[in-house]
Amino acid sequence: MNHRIKTPLGAALIGAAALAVGIAPAWAADAPKIVVSYSQKVADYLPLWIADDAGLFKKHNVDVTTRYLPAQQGIPAVLTGQINLVGIGGTDAASAAAAGTKLKLVFTFSPVNTFQFWARPEYASAEKLKGQRVGITSTTGSLYAGTLLALKQLKLKASDVQITPLGPITNVNNALLAGSIAAACSHPPASYKFKQAGLVELVDLPAQKIPSVSDGIWVSEDYLKAHRDVVQNVVDALFEAFEREKSDRAYAETVMTKVLGIKDRAQLDFTYDFYVKEVVAQGVMPAAEQVQANIDSLAAANPRVKKLNAAEMVDQSFVKKAEKK
Repeated sequence: MNHRIKTPLGAALIGAAALAVGIAPAWAADAPKIVVSYSQKVADYLPLWIADDAGLFKKHNVDVTTRYLPAQQGIPAVLTGQINLVGIGGTDAASAAAAGTKLKLVFTFSPVNTFQFWARPEYASAEKLKGQRVGITSTTGSLYAGTLLALKQLKLKASDVQITPLGPITNVNNALLAGSIAAACSHPPASYKFKQAGLVELVDLPAQKIPSVSDGIWVSEDYLKAHRDVVQNVVDALFEAFEREKSDRAYAETVMTKVLGIKDRAQLDFTYDFYVKEVVAQGVMPAAEQVQANIDSLAAANPRVKKLNAAEMVDQSFVKKAEKK
């Protein structure tokens, strides 16, 4: 049986004694070392960063290294064991699954489509966008799916514009601000600068509360079968961080400053309000309908995706256990 210290003073005294004789605390000695990646430097991943910064992974007896790794690198890294849990969007996971990579969604950071479709003033209508460059990160990512949906709502097809992959979302944002593309999907904090620059929001997908896995934590089926306890500890830490994000604006914004480099208070408030009111208010429970929306968004371009079973790609048990603790 694992006997835990009941008082802070007792824990401190035993911890100090252990360090004095060169013995590491129990969590450090026993905690498995794993790597969790995130595919974009966006505030969707704030619970991951809070869990890391606040020591919540250590609290839940898992030694986690977080690493920024785009989805195109993160998915292969999961297969080779270099990454244990991967933070990617549902469209990337669906594309990987269609190619034979079996992943399970265990925690959803963004359960709705988070993207707003912005255009430069001179292209701020469906008619003016025809033939123009529309920036995306890749043709498998969540931003791509959001772009296709936004174009559809504008009664445009992908073939009506020039879909232009640009890599990380920061490249897309900078290209739109610089005028080298006519339009793109994005979200706070970038959209704060878009407003200041006079860009025009044509479609607001978050306001429509459309189910999606804009970003979530995925695990290979093999790792999940062998290490359910480790995955549970990670989810427990993330869930606690999610609650901290909602309840502690000041701390959440401090973490955003550390990771994203945002120092402007108005931009921090704008970003925090967007995620707490529009995104995390929906909860973090993974759901088949979220994954199905991602599958549907890719089905026209990738017929193999149509054969996927969204329910088989989701495991709700970890968040359910975390909610009860």
